Amino acid sequence: MDRAVELRMAALPASLSTIRAVAGAIARSTPSLAVDLVVAVDEACSTLITRAREHAVLACRFVRDGDSVRFRAQVRSSAVTVPDHRSLYWRVVSAMADTVATWVDGDGLLHVELRCRA
Repeated sequence: MDRAVELRMAALPASLSTIRAVAGAIARSTPSLAVDLVVAVDEACSTLITRAREHAVLACRFVRDGDSVRFRAQVRSSAVTVPDHRSLYWRVVSAMADTVATWVDGDGLLHVELRCRA
């Protein structure tokens, strides 16, 4: 059974503690998943926040499905490219998540989607 949690908050560094807490709570029954998910989500959201337009809203969605969690976040950004695959961001998220994708859509939204499995 899929269980989804959605958050919408200011794209500010102060929002990261709330996002980390939610990620940890969603995966709390599986400690190894919780660690990977919290680190990957923190790094993904930190990157989105640094690329967000002023007064942008960060929208996040967590879906728990058995022993995995899908996470998707987006923010309005002036970035026209995704973070480099050689960057620290990409290395950290790729090491923690089983799958990761980052893209910019035609509406100026920068997206991150990842999945962590226990």
